[in-house]
Amino acid sequence: MAEAVTAIKAGALRKVVLARDVFATADEPIDVRILLGRLAARYPDCFTFACDGMIGATPELLVSRADDQVSALVLGGTLPRGADPAQDLALGEELLASAKNHEEHAYAVDSIREGLEPLCETLHVDARPALLKFPNLQHLGTHVRGTLDGAGLAKTALGLAAAVHPPAAVCGTPTGTALELIRDLEHMDRQRYAGPVGWVDAAGNGEWGIAIRSGQISGRTARLFAGCGIVAGSEPAAELAETLIKLQPMRGALEG
Repeated sequence: MAEAVTAIKAGALRKVVLARDVFATADEPIDVRILLGRLAARYPDCFTFACDGMIGATPELLVSRADDQVSALVLGGTLPRGADPAQDLALGEELLASAKNHEEHAYAVDSIREGLEPLCETLHVDARPALLKFPNLQHLGTHVRGTLDGAGLAKTALGLAAAVHPPAAVCGTPTGTALELIRDLEHMDRQRYAGPVGWVDAAGNGEWGIAIRSGQISGRTARLFAGCGIVAGSEPAAELAETLIKLQPMRGALEG
């Protein structure tokens, strides 16, 4: 992560999202149905998903289409929940006041705006992010809503997902430079981690989330993923600690 901060400070790019993986092995084949039940019960405000062994509970809506209406929920900027209400409130206020987290969030919002604007007649982006609380984390979140024009209506929900993926929330900015740095520094194959996951119907309507807070299950083995957004003000130790918290949903589902 320190190498990423150095590259950003040198002007090579403005943000990059680096991920890590953790492997777990069970005594018996892992029953995905049990994991999904635990995730759905513990993270009711997230999208619980399963796709050929890739499962998770993602809080981030990449894009949704309902006829001519399009929407997205952009997350970026993260702190843990507090151990008690007072600490939780203090951490939320710290997140809302954090210049580093606002910078990280703004890049994610800009990438969604840039992908959707050419396809929309109107597009509304919240003026400032709100504080969104989940059981283990709190995020800065921005809602994006728009009305598709002719070009946008020509695309299905899956086509809209292709127009905005990979967003800066899971890649970085500029996209090409961030992808190159990810390949250089991660030393792993993300496979389907951070890809779009969702559905589309015959009318082109649908909803696509981002496959984060997730893991790939194969027999007795689980490969868990977590990432963090790196900007100039990032501290590697804090970012590493953030990934540990982001691993909690899947680790907890495996542990019982």
